[in-house]
Amino acid sequence: EKNIPVLLGLLSIWNVSFLGYPARAILPYSQALEKFAPHIQQVSMESNGKGVSIDGVPLPYEAGEIDFGEPGTNGQHSFYQLIHQGRVIPCDFIGSANSQQPIHLKGEVVSNHDELMSNFFAQPDALAFGKT
Repeated sequence: EKNIPVLLGLLSIWNVSFLGYPARAILPYSQALEKFAPHIQQVSMESNGKGVSIDGVPLPYEAGEIDFGEPGTNGQHSFYQLIHQGRVIPCDFIGSANSQQPIHLKGEVVSNHDELMSNFFAQPDALAFGKT
């Protein structure tokens, strides 16, 4: 129950095989993780996207999901609209407590990292609760 990679793997199986969601968005709110989604694409989709068992028998269920993503606000200006208004796509939001390159502009109330994190928290909140 404390093994995050195993929990994420089980969630993936649940979302694809039982709930029928074919895709997952990986959304890191850190430019340092800009290559994380493509890495997960290669690792997951190459290994898990098979339609047959190890014995060559066709599987009676979907195996593997379509993984995609972009860092934070880059994705907000592209595919987030589809997620908010069009399709149910499970999303893995990844944030960081501290910035690798903290910037606090004189006269600004919040730092750039705090502003980014406000976007980070607002997106899953909007997806979970929507707007009437």
